[in-house]
Amino acid sequence: MSSKTTGAKGLRPTATVDFEVRSPFKIMQDNRRRFIRIDIDEPIGFKTIKAVEGTFWPEGDGPEGKGEILNISAGGILMYTENTLMANSILSMSLSLEGCDTVDNILGIVKRVEIDSGGYLVGVESITREKLNDILSQIEVDQLPKDLASFNEKLRTLLNHYVFARKLSEGTNEK
Repeated sequence: MSSKTTGAKGLRPTATVDFEVRSPFKIMQDNRRRFIRIDIDEPIGFKTIKAVEGTFWPEGDGPEGKGEILNISAGGILMYTENTLMANSILSMSLSLEGCDTVDNILGIVKRVEIDSGGYLVGVESITREKLNDILSQIEVDQLPKDLASFNEKLRTLLNHYVFARKLSEGTNEK
């Protein structure tokens, strides 16, 4: 168990907050990252919306793939896949975490790809529809389905349900 003291600089501490991380979660944070990452092993599906060479599939009929999420945060995901992806490709992702509904049409941009054991480790950064205005032309943005949404909005809801379901599961197993 860790303890953190909070208070204004130069003043006495105002509160002590205790926190504890239990399985099945491994939560990581370092000073270089803006978001806490959670290690999980769950499936992910994805469709390419725009490939790095410029091919555009606004209706989601581009190349599809599947993989396994290795870790997830509000900033994005790290996944393992046997499908070839290129950095700067834009994806529509579908996540299904144990005990939760599937969340579809989450936007992401591939930031890095590394070869690993016959497949690829792929880092996908979360993006909003507004960020697409910096990446796609206005004509392309207008052609996209309206239900493509920010990774952060949909992911926040999904992770809250996932953590809640896991805690309920742990509580039932302890009885």
